[in-house]
Amino acid sequence: MDGTSARRHDHLTAWSALPQIEMPQKAALRALIADDHGSERSRSYDLLRTRMLPEVTERGWTRIGVSQASPGPASSLTALNLALSEARRPDRHVLLIDLDIAHQPVLARFGQAGAPAGPLFRACTVTPRLAFATVQAAPDMAAITLLSPQFQQALSEMIMGMAADVTILHLPPCLSDDAGLAALPLVDTVLLTIDGRRDTAADLRRCEAHVTRHCPVLGLFLHNAEA
Repeated sequence: MDGTSARRHDHLTAWSALPQIEMPQKAALRALIADDHGSERSRSYDLLRTRMLPEVTERGWTRIGVSQASPGPASSLTALNLALSEARRPDRHVLLIDLDIAHQPVLARFGQAGAPAGPLFRACTVTPRLAFATVQAAPDMAAITLLSPQFQQALSEMIMGMAADVTILHLPPCLSDDAGLAALPLVDTVLLTIDGRRDTAADLRRCEAHVTRHCPVLGLFLHNAEA
């Protein structure tokens, strides 16, 4: 084992020391999480993963952002279920980070709320190959936190330390407030999720314009969920 492989082995071994987050017990929450391989819901995210993979691999992107136009369930569920799909591949380790500091909707998908205080990043495992991290910061300081060079350095160090193959970052909504814009420089590309019940063509054009000032749009994903 060379030096790089040894360091990666050490980092991934450390995942076993992280606490594990439990799947939600409430049926309404549980039904939306696509962790059951072979189900119709899981297949849609597996297809999304497979369609994305060639471009992500070719371009060497390792930080994939997931966002949407306005607040809603589409982007948080897409980020979580895409991460679960990618982590089903036996050779892949995935890190999912929720950068929507003000709302922490991915954590809410597990039926949990953010801690009022603690370390900047709180990490746990969802599966043996999927780690999940939240950011502990004042909700009204979300954009300022994301713009801080100190935070950006800490984020890079955390991602490097986790040594995942790919990091999926759930971003605040693009059109809601400035936190959504502040998060865009932190990713290599953005997958825009579409809520067919509320997003308009004008919303999507505005989102794409915001994103492309910083990075490429990876694609559009029509989210279909009863949430």
